[in-house]
Amino acid sequence: MKNFIKPIFAAACCASLLASGMAQAHYLWLESGKAGASLYYGEVDAQLKEKSPGKLDRIAAPQAFTADKVAPLELHRNANHLAIASGKAATVLAREESVAVADLSKSNLGMAKSNYYARLGLPLAAGTTSPLALDITQGSKPNSFILLYRGQPLKNAKLEVIAPNTWMQEHKTDAQGAVEINTPWHGQYVVHVLHIDRTTGEFSGQQYDNLRNHLTYTFTKKSGAHAGPVRPPRYVME
Repeated sequence: MKNFIKPIFAAACCASLLASGMAQAHYLWLESGKAGASLYYGEVDAQLKEKSPGKLDRIAAPQAFTADKVAPLELHRNANHLAIASGKAATVLAREESVAVADLSKSNLGMAKSNYYARLGLPLAAGTTSPLALDITQGSKPNSFILLYRGQPLKNAKLEVIAPNTWMQEHKTDAQGAVEINTPWHGQYVVHVLHIDRTTGEFSGQQYDNLRNHLTYTFTKKSGAHAGPVRPPRYVME
């Protein structure tokens, strides 16, 4: 547990320095539900789930799939999430690539196009092609993973790992896109990655300077110690 807690405190101390990067950045994530999966927009560590009417409506045209990608799943907009009719599927994927280009020059981020990707359940199976531009596959150890961007290992990528009690640790992938995380407690973990692709382009007639690609991977660990109480939410600005 010590190995988990030390980077958590380091992350907390550095949060104010990351405002232009990962901190205070909204993203999509998936959670399991009784009748299927739920897709949320906000920030897990801040216990923030945006609502509709409101900021959740920025997620206008999400798509969801099971791991076999036979056909898109139905989504229904609710007050604070999008319900996905995934049944008992072990793995659910979601993506939102329809968000318009935004002028983030005031935050020194230029003209940015945001894309959101989310995975629930199992990581990408080895040797398969993902419908997500940014995705995660299993590494050589139980708690190790490899990040992939457009099918290629993503080196030096920063990850936030949010524990069941919302404490957060940070990691970085190595030259082969691999990373090993800590999961000392049982319960739900959410891995969040923000990869900025500085390739310029155009979307719906608008030029962009960079692509801000968010990925979350949600999984549940059944063994381990009790995580204790959820930490109080922090103040969030966006």
